[in-house]
Amino acid sequence: MSNKTLFRTVFTRHSRFTAMCVLPVLLLAFGASSAFAQTNALKKSTVGTWKLDVARSDFGSNPAPKSLTLTILKDAVESTSYQVTVVDDKDQSISYSWTGPMDGSMHPVKGPNGEELAQESLRVDADGALLRHGVEAGGASFDGRATLSDDGNTITDVVTMTSKDGQTSKSTSVFVRSA
Repeated sequence: MSNKTLFRTVFTRHSRFTAMCVLPVLLLAFGASSAFAQTNALKKSTVGTWKLDVARSDFGSNPAPKSLTLTILKDAVESTSYQVTVVDDKDQSISYSWTGPMDGSMHPVKGPNGEELAQESLRVDADGALLRHGVEAGGASFDGRATLSDDGNTITDVVTMTSKDGQTSKSTSVFVRSA
């Protein structure tokens, strides 16, 4: 299965980056995933490794992934980057990354071989939340709002995914800092 096909499957199955939630999560994810910014009030860095807490997350009627690791490499407004590795409920694995400014402009989500899997934008809201928007080549899209806990150790990402046929679903992904 090609990375684009696998990404589309994960993106569609999990609304996050991440996944895809694009991507998910697409992702988000898609998922994916995922807060990549500092809150304005706390100015805490999110750089590091974050693990999805499946038990505290809610994927609605979509199956939960077996694991999702988010690695935030940079979290500055002018330059942000992250990498995600997801193992879905069927043991399929995919990795993807994103790099760009947090200015609302779309930039490619790239697979492990540099291929474009989707487009995503990030921007920081007035209250410090990270707002994400993503579009997958097949027509699915998502809007996410990620927040960082006061102690800087938990990211909560609430995502609304819209399939290419207009059906919407919501998910909440909770990530805990692991390094």
